[in-house]
Amino acid sequence: MLLVINSGSSSLKFKLFDDKLKDVAGGIVERIGLDAPFLTFEAGEKKQKLAFDAVSGHQEALKKAFAAMADAGFDPAAITAIGHRVVHGGEEFTAPLLIDGSNLEKLRAYNRLAPLHNPANLAGIDSCRLLMPKAKNIAVFDTAFYKSVPDFAFMYALPWKYYAEDKIRKYGFHGISHRYVTEQAARKLKKPYKSLRMVSCHLGSGSSVTAVKNGKAFDTSMGFTPLEGLTMSTRCGDIDPAIPLYMIRTFGMTERQVDDVLNKQSGLLGISGYKDLRDVMAAAGQKIPGYEMSEKPTAEQKKRSLLAIEMFCYDVARYVGQYATVMGGADAVVFTAGVGERSEYIRNKVMGMIKLPGKPKVMVIPTNEELMIAREVRHTVR
Repeated sequence: MLLVINSGSSSLKFKLFDDKLKDVAGGIVERIGLDAPFLTFEAGEKKQKLAFDAVSGHQEALKKAFAAMADAGFDPAAITAIGHRVVHGGEEFTAPLLIDGSNLEKLRAYNRLAPLHNPANLAGIDSCRLLMPKAKNIAVFDTAFYKSVPDFAFMYALPWKYYAEDKIRKYGFHGISHRYVTEQAARKLKKPYKSLRMVSCHLGSGSSVTAVKNGKAFDTSMGFTPLEGLTMSTRCGDIDPAIPLYMIRTFGMTERQVDDVLNKQSGLLGISGYKDLRDVMAAAGQKIPGYEMSEKPTAEQKKRSLLAIEMFCYDVARYVGQYATVMGGADAVVFTAGVGERSEYIRNKVMGMIKLPGKPKVMVIPTNEELMIAREVRHTVR
């Protein structure tokens, strides 16, 4: 069997695949290192939620996951390969990587480029290597899909030394998701992958738009970090780069305080007061089947929620329009991830803001990053 792991700072998501790449079990351990940790597990019709007194780290979380698999009748010893989502591989790692001691140390150097994600990703790898020394570990990178982005699209107009010496450039993220829906779109459109032009919209708590030209990534909205691009749940997206400098000089804020504002206090939360788009939409007066707010919004909250929705949709629309234009048109505009897949209102609002030549097909394709990683792992270990 093959295991796919997505390690976060306080969570460990896992999915088990058989030799035909059918997912047979999966779950998530949440609140690692925090109070009230728990595991949610599903295998066929078997579903369970287990609470623990403590889960100190990713190694212990992995033991909990293995115990749940064994309880459901799956032998963890049958796992021969483990695929890991790793957010940042820089320019050096642009293909799935079979992990060994030396390249794992090279990977640690990229922790500085993705300090919120890569250390947690590598903690998952370290845990698997300790608990399952015979299994092969393969890193699959979110940034790898963007190796085809041309230099005029990934470079920033800064002094050359910052790229040459420190590799400050656009990297792009959500690449595993964007690649998966690109392949699915080509199949659904019955169009050769190498001639496909499409714009992929991954809309969720974190959101990004990617241009795909001739089956390859051509540009993307996220940049040096996942902060650039669209208005997101708590991230500000594109702003004048002088604003953080102004905040430091005028308000006496520290670097950490500014970082916290831009990444955790902005976006939908900063404008509306709500970080969940469902709350924003409900406060704006939109009906969401099966969902109700805990408190009735004030008139001011409704006004700001309406503005937040307009900002979010306009950001998506302007990127879709830009990318379709620079590619000379698009065969399809694809929506994926939580918001993109579930909200017809958001999709219609985005597409209603732009007029694209050739009337590309608007498609909803559920993403499956775990399956994409599993495919990469199988191809690598064969």
